[in-house]
Amino acid sequence: MKILNHIQHSDTFLLKTINISLKCKCLDIIMPLVTRLASNFSLITFCLFTELNPNYFIHMVGVKCTISLILSTIVSQIFKKSVSRIRPFLIVNNLNIKKIGIDEYSFPSGHTTAAFTICVMISLFCPSIAFLLILLASLVGISRIYLGVHYPSDVFAGAILGTLSSFLVFYLI
Repeated sequence: MKILNHIQHSDTFLLKTINISLKCKCLDIIMPLVTRLASNFSLITFCLFTELNPNYFIHMVGVKCTISLILSTIVSQIFKKSVSRIRPFLIVNNLNIKKIGIDEYSFPSGHTTAAFTICVMISLFCPSIAFLLILLASLVGISRIYLGVHYPSDVFAGAILGTLSSFLVFYLI
């Protein structure tokens, strides 16, 4: 129990550091746009576009992204319901909040899971752009903390889940 309290304290400290110290008008505009990159609309549009593409390579990227995204989403939802972690803006005082794309629970971050799922899968197909894609997925995760809807550990767990899902699908399917 002591270790969980320490993790929660550290998580809250890092959340406040990112959420409060980075606050500025420019990021108030940019971060909601970044978080929308991993919205259901964006992800479904991407998957449909790539799966329906006549180019075999792009089609295969789309198929594997879709399978990996379905897998990571199912696992993410199981964790959300099992862990039932309350979102930080409901219990942490003085956060800068913009509730974009939220469901009931916080752990793991679904947006981060989805961003890492897609970006890691594309990176496995196109390693030359992996750095940029992982940076983009990381920015989605940071945007969720900036918006006050996730703890850093929610984002970290989402990154791990999305990455594992993509590796699993890429190498086994």
